[in-house]
Amino acid sequence: MILLTGGTGLVGTHLLYELTAAGKKVRALKRKESNTDVIEKVFEYYNPGGNQLDLIEWVDGNVADIFSLREALEGVKEVYHCAAVVSFVPSERPQMLKINIEGTANLVNACLLEGVEKLCHCSSIAAVGRPDKGTWVDESLIWKTSRKNSYYSISKFGAEREVWRGSEEGLNVVIVNPSVILGPGDPNRSSARLFTTVKNGLRFYSSGATGFVDARDVANAMMVLMEKNIVNERFILNSENISYRELFQTIARHAEVKPPFFKAGKFLSEIAWRLEKARSIVMGSNPLITRETARSANSNYRFSNEKIKNELGMEFRTVDEAAENMAGFFRKFKV
Repeated sequence: MILLTGGTGLVGTHLLYELTAAGKKVRALKRKESNTDVIEKVFEYYNPGGNQLDLIEWVDGNVADIFSLREALEGVKEVYHCAAVVSFVPSERPQMLKINIEGTANLVNACLLEGVEKLCHCSSIAAVGRPDKGTWVDESLIWKTSRKNSYYSISKFGAEREVWRGSEEGLNVVIVNPSVILGPGDPNRSSARLFTTVKNGLRFYSSGATGFVDARDVANAMMVLMEKNIVNERFILNSENISYRELFQTIARHAEVKPPFFKAGKFLSEIAWRLEKARSIVMGSNPLITRETARSANSNYRFSNEKIKNELGMEFRTVDEAAENMAGFFRKFKV
């Protein structure tokens, strides 16, 4: 039996689809209040009229509750860990650190207690660290404490430390570090929100650049790494390194709207996040832009995918293909 945490997230949804497409039964952990409507739409989009959802056994639980984890792990030999909080809002930092670090520690401990054979942990390029200016990022980069590290980065680095601790205690592990993941999903979360923001008339683009990867490729890579005799390794998953302007132009073309045309450099971004913070306080809502997201959007990073390509011979879908896939989904469901 396979257990997957974070089944209602972007990566988790695509992993559920790919695993069930291969005929595998999956036990998927979700919070009691989680909604699976988006998952049903993604399955319908990729395989209209299919019955793959019948292969999923949903169980209520939480990575913060080790007892619910131990119950979910009964009879399980393989675990995909995708549950995580992604947030750049200061008020949400304590919960993010708790779920991402303590939750991963709980899962690792439960896996050790229940005799799980292998754990595949979905981390992030945020956990790899930030390089010196002008250098490529690969798996050999050593994490350094830095003001450039967001609290999300710190939480994912802390989660990885728990996974490596588990490997030292006898658990077979493999870690993937995806760049920004593009794929169909909840329009209010993750990269799907990027797509809908551009589709709804985004006017500004930032000066930064980073790596992007298709959600389908992340799911496929995790499955192959789980099946291979590869343990105690980490792999960056990245298709292309492009600017945010190029990304927004590509999304706009597939969404059939005008692309953003005003450049928001560092100065304007610094003003924007401060104004947005004031607005959010007045309105009692989370800010759409924060200090961390503004600075990240104006930074330039390049990520190497050589290790995974050499290990698996993997070829990645392009950003254009990923944007086309997202556009097809949102067009089908009129989002």
